[in-house]
Amino acid sequence: MTKINISEDLLIVKDLIGKPRKNFNEELEVNCQLKELGYKVEEIKKKIEGKSNFDLKKIKSVTFLLNDKEMTSSEVGKVLKLSRNRANEYLKKMENDKILKSRFVGKKKYYSAIKHD
Repeated sequence: MTKINISEDLLIVKDLIGKPRKNFNEELEVNCQLKELGYKVEEIKKKIEGKSNFDLKKIKSVTFLLNDKEMTSSEVGKVLKLSRNRANEYLKKMENDKILKSRFVGKKKYYSAIKHD
C-alpha cells in the first residue's frame, strides 16, 4: 500500500469536483465523482485513525514551528520540551508523510514544512 499525502488527496478531490469530463452524462459524472470522493475520504480517515490525539497536537505544533524556518531535531525538542530522540521520531514520521522536508548541512539535518499552495 502506498502512502498518500492528505493535502494531495484534497487537491485531487477538488480537481475531481471542479473539472467535469467532456461529452459526459451529468448523472453518471456526479455518481463517478461521489464514488471517487468516497474512496479518498476513506483513505484520509484511515490515516487519521492511526494517530492519537496527542500525536495530532504534536504534529500541529511542529508544523507551526517549522512553517517559516528550518530547525534541527534538538532545536525542535528544546522548544517543544521533548527529548532530541522523541523530536527526531516525530520529524521522521512527518517527513515520511510528506508534511516536512529536510536537508543536510554538514552533519546536521534541518527540517522545514512543505508549503502547499
